[in-house]
This record gives sequence, C-alpha cells and structure tokens, in this order.
Amino acid sequence: MRQAMRAVSVLVAVGCVVGIARAQAPATFTWEWKPFGLQGVLVRSLAAAPSVLCAGTQGRGIFCLDLSATGNGWRQAGLDGATVTWIWIDPRRPQVRFAACDGSGGFHRLYQNLNGGATWTPIDGGFPGGFPPYVYAVQGVPGGPAVFAAGGGIWKSDDLGMTWRLLPADEGDDCLEIAPTDLRTVWSGGETAFFSGFTLQSRDGGATWKTVWDSGLIGDNQTSDVSAHPLVHGLAITGHEGFVLRTTDNGDSFSEVLAAPARFFLDWDAANPSRAYAAGSPNGGTAYAFVSRDFGATWQEITGTLLAQRMVLRLQADDARLGVVYAATDDGVWRHYGGGLPACLDTRGGFEELLLWPGVCPPVGSQWPVIPGDAIAFDPAGVKLEADRVNLGEVECLIAGGDVAFTTIDTPEPAPGKAIAILTRPAGALDYGQSSDGLPRLPAAGDCGTPGVTP
Repeated sequence: MRQAMRAVSVLVAVGCVVGIARAQAPATFTWEWKPFGLQGVLVRSLAAAPSVLCAGTQGRGIFCLDLSATGNGWRQAGLDGATVTWIWIDPRRPQVRFAACDGSGGFHRLYQNLNGGATWTPIDGGFPGGFPPYVYAVQGVPGGPAVFAAGGGIWKSDDLGMTWRLLPADEGDDCLEIAPTDLRTVWSGGETAFFSGFTLQSRDGGATWKTVWDSGLIGDNQTSDVSAHPLVHGLAITGHEGFVLRTTDNGDSFSEVLAAPARFFLDWDAANPSRAYAAGSPNGGTAYAFVSRDFGATWQEITGTLLAQRMVLRLQADDARLGVVYAATDDGVWRHYGGGLPACLDTRGGFEELLLWPGVCPPVGSQWPVIPGDAIAFDPAGVKLEADRVNLGEVECLIAGGDVAFTTIDTPEPAPGKAIAILTRPAGALDYGQSSDGLPRLPAAGDCGTPGVTP
C-alpha cells in the first residue's frame, strides 16, 4: 500500500492523498452542525462513553446509540415516559449509569443502572434533608463507589447510590463536575431563590464547600455548567447566562473569556487537549455555539445556519473521537465534527490525486464541473492492511453525496503528534479507491450515511 504524506496547516493528509497546493487568502466560512437522530424529540441531557451516546428526553425517557456499530440507530433504553435532566455513564465501567429525573409523572428523582440495559432502580427513597426536594444532576467517580447528586442540596453516596448523606453545601444547584486531574475536587453551581448565580467547589471529596464565584446579588447569572480540563490541573471553564468564565488556579480567580446572549453549556475535546466547546440558548431563544483552540482563552463562533434555528439544552463532547461534539436540542441530537481551520478539498485532478489547500476554496465560477461523491476523514494510525482490503478503521463523513470537486471542508486540527487523513469516492462507489496492490480501501465503521432513525 503506497502512502504519501503532506501537511496542510495542522491538517495532515495520508494515503494516496496529496497536498499542499498554495496558501489561500482568508475568506468567510460557515461551520455547520448536522442532525444526528431523535429529530422531533426534545432532548434535555446527554452522556457519552467510548462506545455509546445516551440522550435523556422530555417525557420519553432515555435513548442510546451504539457508536461502535453502523446503522443500528437510536434505541429506547429505559424510563419511558420520564423527563431526564441528567445522565452519567461511568467511562471505566460503561454498564454503570445514573439518571436524574424531574419527578413528574410519578417517576422518582434519581435512578441507578448497573447492567447497561433498560433496567433502572430508583435510589432516592432515603434522601436526607434538602429543600426543595429535587435532583437535577448526578455524577460519580470513575471506577469508584462515590456518587454525587445535586439539586435542592448536594448529596453523596459511598456505595453506588444505595445510601446517601446531605453535604454542607448551598441549595439551588444545577450542575456537577468531578475534576479528572483530582477526583477529590468537585464543582457545582446554580442560582439562589433570587436568581443570583454562584459556583461551589470542594477539594476534599465533598466534606467541605466554598463559594468560589457569585454574581453579587445580580440576577439571571446562573452557573449552568462547569467543565474541568481533563489533563491540566486547576484549569476549568464555567458557563453562565450570557458569559463563560475561565480559571487557571482552581477557582481562586476567574476571567471572562466569552460573552453572548445564551445560557452556556461546556465541554473539552476528549482527543485534543487544547480545544473546548461552548453552546447554549437564551431562555426560549435560538442557539449559539463556539470553539476554543487555546485551552479556553479565546473563542470563535461555529453556530452555523442550521443549529441557530434550534434551542440548545446541553452539550457533550464525544468521549474518544477527535472534533466530535453533540448538542441536546428541542429537535433531537445535533452533531458537529470539526470546528477547526477550514481546508479546500480539490479533486479536479481525480480521486487518486486529490489536493488539500489551506483555507477556503477561492471562487472558480462554472469552469469546473460538479463531481458528486463522498469525502471522509480518519486517523491514519488506525489503518490496517488485511488480506482482502485496506481497513481504514472508523471514519467521519465530511461530504455525503455532494460536490467533492472543489469544496471547502470543516475538520478539526489534529492533536499534537497526530494526523487526519482525507479520502474521496465517486457517488455510488463502495470503496475509497484501491491501494497499489489492488486492495479496496474500506472503512470499518462510520461511513457516509444516516446515524439512525427517530423512534
């Protein structure tokens, strides 16, 4: 299998794919989100593990999608009829899951699932204290027995939810985050009965808490989300109504890094430590979405024209896939792959001679005919030579049945030391060309197609 490697900015193309041609002048580009299933359903919460994505809905329970398979679609995964405000999946034990509900329709406030299936056990019967008696968020220590729940107080269980105790923390909490770099550092936040926002932190596993930020009695500044960096200790971003704050010293000080009229939800890219995402909507309004490529210090808008028509209610980066982030909306789950610097895909010379130009494709008029086809991105480190094929591994669809002749594409920057490869195929083809020894290039999963159907 012959291979060629060329760099395009920080994008690297591999595998009978060549580029660079020459630099292009900066131009306008719109980053777009795509529907990813459950359209027509209001989705309130999202949770991801390496092989699964689960969505908590308004009045329809939980649906999950197997990310390791192609074409299986979203499937009902329990609590049918419940409104699910938060889901947590243990990334080390994906069969261990917890869900918080709003308590309507006769459902309990908190459920436990230890078999990864549709069997959920209510575990809030013995909740001590706390007023008002609601649970909005739940999160556990990966691989361990400790679980936290937040709402009309903060509770902790040391036995996977069988027994609970009320912690000495403020009421009115709307989010939870356990810092990956220090599992004894726990974040929460929300707003008081007077709509004054606050952020809490415990550095001793919940035994004691302190307020690390508050809005100074100014209303409508709720802390809606906290996301601690997966690798850099002390780095965290907090989402509020109208702005995002950033701390590099574990909450001792904060700086405002993003402002827009939205209630912000946040997450870090699981595969590239410098990237973070922020998205949300004003109360009853449409969406805003942003990406940061410098550890949350500065942000660029990636809302696009399609997501802007939706209301975003939660944000979740994929647990393993570079550049993949999901939004829970009033119209199902939406997905974004990219948010990096755009590149111009040039297949005018043939599918085996494609070029990648840095930046946006310049206008070329009608002198080049449309070439219908598909374009994919993938990790070249996952390519395997098999007896009857070149296995491309899991791929991401960039263009499905569109023009691949001379088109601007959106891909994420590779993580340090990594690469992203691009391949194209004509419309109707099954493989992405052949290697020099005649073997077809075929993906193992994630080819251009639909993620599933709405139930």
